Amino acid sequence: MKIASPARSGPNKNRSVLQLLAAFLLAASLASCSTTGSSGGSNAPATASGEDITAQSVDQQALAATIKKTFLTDIPVSELDPVVADAMAAASKPLTPEQNELFQTCLQQGSCDTGRGSLTVALAMQSSNAWGNIFRGEATAQALAYPQVKRIVYNNANGDVAAVLANLRSLIAQKVDIIVTDPVFGGAIASALQQAKQAGITVVTVNTPLPGDAASSVSAQVPLALCELYTEGAQALIDELGNNKTYALYTGIPGNSNAAEWQPCLKKVLDGAGWTQITEGFTQWTAQGAAQAANALLASGQEPAAVIYDYTTDDFLKPYIDDRKTPPAFLSDVMNHSWLTMVQQAKDAGMTPKSWLASSHVWFGRFGVTAGIKIREGREVPAQVPVRVPTVSSDSVLDTNSPEIPSSVPVSSLLTPEHMNIALAAP
Repeated sequence: MKIASPARSGPNKNRSVLQLLAAFLLAASLASCSTTGSSGGSNAPATASGEDITAQSVDQQALAATIKKTFLTDIPVSELDPVVADAMAAASKPLTPEQNELFQTCLQQGSCDTGRGSLTVALAMQSSNAWGNIFRGEATAQALAYPQVKRIVYNNANGDVAAVLANLRSLIAQKVDIIVTDPVFGGAIASALQQAKQAGITVVTVNTPLPGDAASSVSAQVPLALCELYTEGAQALIDELGNNKTYALYTGIPGNSNAAEWQPCLKKVLDGAGWTQITEGFTQWTAQGAAQAANALLASGQEPAAVIYDYTTDDFLKPYIDDRKTPPAFLSDVMNHSWLTMVQQAKDAGMTPKSWLASSHVWFGRFGVTAGIKIREGREVPAQVPVRVPTVSSDSVLDTNSPEIPSSVPVSSLLTPEHMNIALAAP
């Protein structure tokens, strides 16, 4: 048997040992920092343990209060999708003094730097009105709650599909990490969303559902369950007013994906009860457009039993208050605080307007921010996270109105009155 010679010591051996040790330490370091990729975020930086805000890591009373304010009813955390629950958790944490300063700074600029983190979050707005301003404020507050966010970028298309496409391509060129947008133009912008996703950007659409053939163009969707909302609302109208009535139907932009989702569901229920649509109109979701539509309805002499519109119905009620006439019933998924004030005025005048609303989903951008960050970190996020928002009577939420809240703010924003004013004044 051959006996091996003892190993020789010396500088070469010491160098080899040091090299092996260094390689081992480097491999261990890389392994501890690695993350499992998710759709749109396989090259995302990992987040240190403990930085993720979850429904279990925040004050439970504050979380419950935030959920009730959001949905206008108590919902157990266990009944919410984990992405929604964690988004509510981040929203339940008050902003620090430093974050408050950043909130104001960010909303006055086209982009802002938080001085921390590594992710760039882009908020691509597709229409411009008070709802959009508050939506941007909600999403900004959510982004500021996460230490992972370094930069927030804004752009606004003012309701023009060509501008939406140009803005999305601009964000691709800027190589942002996350795009959050409400795709009111639906499939018309799917190609730009797909380009962003192919460029490695995490794209999360919120609020408006995408058409089925456009779903693969994004990393995740967090849509409002519009069909359920208006099915429930239509049934409330029938239960209150009975069968064989008439209604007027309104939305903002012709052909928008929002109305394409909810109107067929509403009509199915109303048609089944013998209701008849007598007119329809488009408002661009602006106060001027709503006033014009309301004036046209009044001038027509038609008297529908209900007015159904996917934005606040103030202008449709006001003429009835002025003339002391019994108004139609109203149904909307978005009502402003001005609506609550007007309902109270009608009551004070001896009238009893009947109306139903949903908690105006102006905070859906928060869900998009949370989902986008989770995806970038390799956390599990479903391709679609539908959110059900119940309808309630206006009477049941009259006590949420306050003179501190600007009248054009949707019911129910999670921002403070100070933040609401900042958001509304933003360019």
